[in-house]
Amino acid sequence: MKLFSKEVKDMKELNKVIKNKKQIPKDYEVGVIVCAFDEENKIIFQRRGLGCRDEQLKLETIGGRVKKSDIDFRTALQREITEEIGTDAHIELQEFIVSTYAKTFDVRNNKEQDWIYLMYKGNLKSGELKIAEPNKCLGYERYKIGEVDKNELSNGARELYDIVSEKYSYLK
Repeated sequence: MKLFSKEVKDMKELNKVIKNKKQIPKDYEVGVIVCAFDEENKIIFQRRGLGCRDEQLKLETIGGRVKKSDIDFRTALQREITEEIGTDAHIELQEFIVSTYAKTFDVRNNKEQDWIYLMYKGNLKSGELKIAEPNKCLGYERYKIGEVDKNELSNGARELYDIVSEKYSYLK
């Protein structure tokens, strides 16, 4: 479910924006995600490994959970990008795209988890993507808008992909 499309900087700003959204429970997690395009305007997805707590073997964009120690959302995303692709590649963060709300099933804790996703556009500027977390990432796949099988996408990525496909349809 789409929440908003104006960028918020940190948890304080996010909590102000969602305080009246009754459908979002208090124990939500925040995920920061980059929809990174390569030089051929293909979106870079990662295939989730068996070490992931949810949506194993599904395609998802690069990013992850915001930690309490993260200063703000862009800093959290830069940390997640480095954790996932290593230091040999450089993804330049650009504009904020959208925030959405979704539920996943956490297999480690055997419960549903509520997520607020914050998605940014990015471009792969240089370097090679590495699999820095082999238990969580089986590899990277690249697709032009309209080419990916939506059944292969995680629940969170499916709605975000639809939004990105519409917003950046000129990149097909």
